[in-house]
Amino acid sequence: MVSKWRARFHDKRLDGLSDEPRPGRPRVIGDEQIKALITRTLEEEPTNGATHWSTRPMAAQTRLNQTGVSRIWRAFGLKPHAVQSWKL
Repeated sequence: MVSKWRARFHDKRLDGLSDEPRPGRPRVIGDEQIKALITRTLEEEPTNGATHWSTRPMAAQTRLNQTGVSRIWRAFGLKPHAVQSWKL
């Protein structure tokens, strides 16, 4: 592993140390969708009369899947279920 990074540094200097694109499926959820999800989570009340958002109602509101909502919340450290009181 170290030899790979040394070779990249030798060939491209500091530019060789930047991470290259990883293999795998490209992102399906765009930045605008993520921004809208986070904004809705932090600034809007749930429409079903609940005290906090959960992943399934949020997924229905934003037209994303429940797993995607959960991953985005986890990535940004959002825990709407752990809030003591509602804050706008």
